[in-house]
Amino acid sequence: MGVNKNREDNRPLGMLGCLMAGFEMLGRNWWLLVLPALLDLFFWLGPQLSIAPLMQEAMATLESSPWPMPAVQVPEQFIERFNLFSLLSTMPLLGTPSLLAQHVPGVTSPIGKRLVLPVTNGLILTGWGALLIPAGALLGFAYLNSLARSVYAVRSKEKAAPEKPGRNVSWWSAALRLIRTLLFATGLLVIRTLIAPIWYLMTGVALAIDPCLGPAIQGLAVGIGGFVILHLVFVIHGVLLGQRGLLRAILESVALTQVNFPSAAGLVLAALLIYQGLGFVWSLPASDSWLLLIGILGNSCIATALITGTFVFYQERIGVLSGKSQRPTII
Repeated sequence: MGVNKNREDNRPLGMLGCLMAGFEMLGRNWWLLVLPALLDLFFWLGPQLSIAPLMQEAMATLESSPWPMPAVQVPEQFIERFNLFSLLSTMPLLGTPSLLAQHVPGVTSPIGKRLVLPVTNGLILTGWGALLIPAGALLGFAYLNSLARSVYAVRSKEKAAPEKPGRNVSWWSAALRLIRTLLFATGLLVIRTLIAPIWYLMTGVALAIDPCLGPAIQGLAVGIGGFVILHLVFVIHGVLLGQRGLLRAILESVALTQVNFPSAAGLVLAALLIYQGLGFVWSLPASDSWLLLIGILGNSCIATALITGTFVFYQERIGVLSGKSQRPTII
């Protein structure tokens, strides 16, 4: 009886157990939702960095071109509402969750019409991108690192105490985590930038050959991309919570996903469905209504709890994967 009980106690939490643990930890550490909530408040009440003049000029140039160009339909409402500041939340696998980066608010807010800062040429656009993307990566690191530290502090039996000389070790460890995280995020951006033109070219050629081939190529690309991303989901967890080097974190993420594929895929799919489904509900209030504040706080709570649940999933299984009984430590 005792042996069986110990075996059951040593079993890692299941998918639902990890998600529930994420919500429980959020209840103990409610301050974790402050950063995503503040970011959404900035998107809602702060200035709008608009690329509408640049987009309108580009579309006018395409329409007046002597060479036939494929028709590109961009909703005018999207052009007017799009906020370039949303780049602060679009870093792949590293962005701070945001409701209003996906569901773009209107040009008015409860305190009146928002200040609009127009982007009028490509040079200014490039400069803002070079500023906002690294800033978003730093925000994402600060947010996810706080989740990792909270998961360790709550679930580990040992206290998180830096080794001597203490403060120097802690700062050096944080710097290493930041460097590894930024290298991983940069690699993902570079790969996406290189692959996207090839994907669009293949889709265009397929559409020219047969209209039915275009959607097939797109579906295949989405499937392959999703499969690859699923195997890289736990890289950041390995760097921040497991104190792994970047290469080891990538290899362990792939191995962890393969060994626990049904659970890992179910966890990611469930988190996405919950987040996207509730995100639609949270965004229902108009942008000029204070009711949207409820949506912002609700989205911050749900997103933080779900992401925390993925850290619990990693922590529960990485020791089993590496053949060790102890859980990963974090300084």
